[in-house]
Amino acid sequence: KQWYQRRVAITAGGNTRVIAGIKGRFAEPTINNPNSGYLIPNISLPALCNSKYRPGMPVERAISASHKLNTIITDITDLMELCIVPGKVVWCLYLDVVCINDDGNVFDAAVLALSAALYNTWLPATHVNEETGLVTVEPGGEKKRLVLKFMPVAVTLSVFDNTTLPDPTENEEDIESGTITCCVDDKGKMRAMWASAALPDDMMSAALLYIQKRASVLLAVVLKVSQRHTGAAG
Repeated sequence: KQWYQRRVAITAGGNTRVIAGIKGRFAEPTINNPNSGYLIPNISLPALCNSKYRPGMPVERAISASHKLNTIITDITDLMELCIVPGKVVWCLYLDVVCINDDGNVFDAAVLALSAALYNTWLPATHVNEETGLVTVEPGGEKKRLVLKFMPVAVTLSVFDNTTLPDPTENEEDIESGTITCCVDDKGKMRAMWASAALPDDMMSAALLYIQKRASVLLAVVLKVSQRHTGAAG
């Protein structure tokens, strides 16, 4: 039995658009973590979002982005809160992000959309049949909000020799010499950083300062939008 959560669309950097959705199902826990649920992130770049992608197997860019997303959300919530029956049944939440138009900087848009979706995720009430042990969703029961330890956003800079450019478009990505991507949370903590280009120390310091400021702006926007739907369960 599956339960679907609200989708959230975010526009970032020109015409880039992504949709984030949370899908949950019952699952068996692992032997090593019998009281913990799962978070499984995935970013899809289908052929419909850009003509450079072809139908079939996931593109390397999407696989790499999904791995980065997993790094960010590993400890975003207490996985023990996803436990329904200790050692037997837990929630498995699929965090799916689908790009519907790729005009560059998809990863930043994906993280922003997913943060908004997670902020408004509610777990439905469940019922355990004492005789059979069967777990079902209880439609009229009280939902439980997914509590987040932090809210992340990602900020990417394209590097052109010794110059950086924020929120690159597809054309700019084609000619960049590298990128710097940082994940910052709502407490100002740097959660992760990926760099494929080197910068002089002074320029790197300036870039990181910009990233912190940009992250603060993005977080303020996503929180303001998300809080409008705080009481709405999807």
